[in-house]
Amino acid sequence: MELGAKRKWSRASGSGLAVDRLSALPDCLLHVIMSFMKARQVVQTCALSKRWEHLWRTVPCLDIDQREFQKTGESADKVWENFEDFTDNLMFRHEIARLDMFRLHVNDGYYWGRSASRWIRCSIKYSAKVPGIPRLGLSFSSWSLKRLQLSNVDLDDLFAKHIRSRCCSLEDLDLKRCRLALDEIESHSLKNLVIDDCHRENMDDMDEIDYHSKLIVTAPAIASLYLKSFYFCGGLFVIEMPSLSKASILVLHNFKGSTFHSNQFKFLSSLCNVTTLELSGFQTMVIPEEQVELPEFKNLKILSLDKCDLRDNFQLLMHFLLNSPNLEKITLRLCKLTKDSKKRKGKAKQKKTSLGDIQCQNLKFTEIIYDVDDVLQLVEFLLGYSVSLPKNNIKLTKADDYYG
Repeated sequence: MELGAKRKWSRASGSGLAVDRLSALPDCLLHVIMSFMKARQVVQTCALSKRWEHLWRTVPCLDIDQREFQKTGESADKVWENFEDFTDNLMFRHEIARLDMFRLHVNDGYYWGRSASRWIRCSIKYSAKVPGIPRLGLSFSSWSLKRLQLSNVDLDDLFAKHIRSRCCSLEDLDLKRCRLALDEIESHSLKNLVIDDCHRENMDDMDEIDYHSKLIVTAPAIASLYLKSFYFCGGLFVIEMPSLSKASILVLHNFKGSTFHSNQFKFLSSLCNVTTLELSGFQTMVIPEEQVELPEFKNLKILSLDKCDLRDNFQLLMHFLLNSPNLEKITLRLCKLTKDSKKRKGKAKQKKTSLGDIQCQNLKFTEIIYDVDDVLQLVEFLLGYSVSLPKNNIKLTKADDYYG
């Protein structure tokens, strides 16, 4: 935005005098307004007047975005240099301890992502809960930050340690396209977690993608979980989530033989308290050889299966029908179905007699979004249990019509 030494905010009726009504607002309201602005714009407000000179230092929300510094014809290195200088100064001069929300977006690039991670570590390390405490050395106060959103940033075990021990008020953690060189994300205050298009890095060599290491999430207070993964073949494990009510798990590379594929059953068991569940990219179910009790999804009301493999006689779907007594709605979107109709019918009959009656008396609506003609096999499967699904209405939607 263009700034000048003199700005006419508005004019009183019938008068040529400039009236600065905005500056008359209290700091708390101005901070709310500034929280909707990008960090560079926030800092530029200091040129408006004496009233605005120091307001930016205590704004409770910082949104630092490298894209603000992009200029036509300017090299990527020059853009990064300007962005780095700005952010270094901002982080040094702002009262970081006052922050409720911190958002950092850097452009996709290996060097930039690694360099940006130091801003996060330093902010957590040197922040003090009470303004005025020197930031030299570690403070024993935890950071009062509630929301942290990072894009294209490299994160390691030190970051995970700080999240666990220093961010005791953190409620929302949103990681997009980050490189994760860590084994575990642990937080006892976290309520919402998003891990979107992130991938694991080798702990010893950050240049190498780690296809085998597992990622463990421990967050007992979490209510909403969104995981969209490219490379977590070593397995995803969520522990202690009794408060979880909504989960979306999208696995883009879930090939047979990977650790995650073989642990799908155990992974689903850890989500048993949800009321809304979306699964995408799940392969045919691998039931453990040892005798285990099938998890009951007693709170589940809405289930969505997207591009899941149902060619094992609908075993994944059957599991939910048998163990979700309060299920009300199912959406099956572009799921893989068996091509061998005769083979499927024979096995389906066997499953029907061995798995017992379905107890989904509350199921009212099933929508099948399909792209192949063998969708009738799935309809036949559901109609075969119509006695146990007295309220269920089935809607068929061609994918072309759905995505319009």
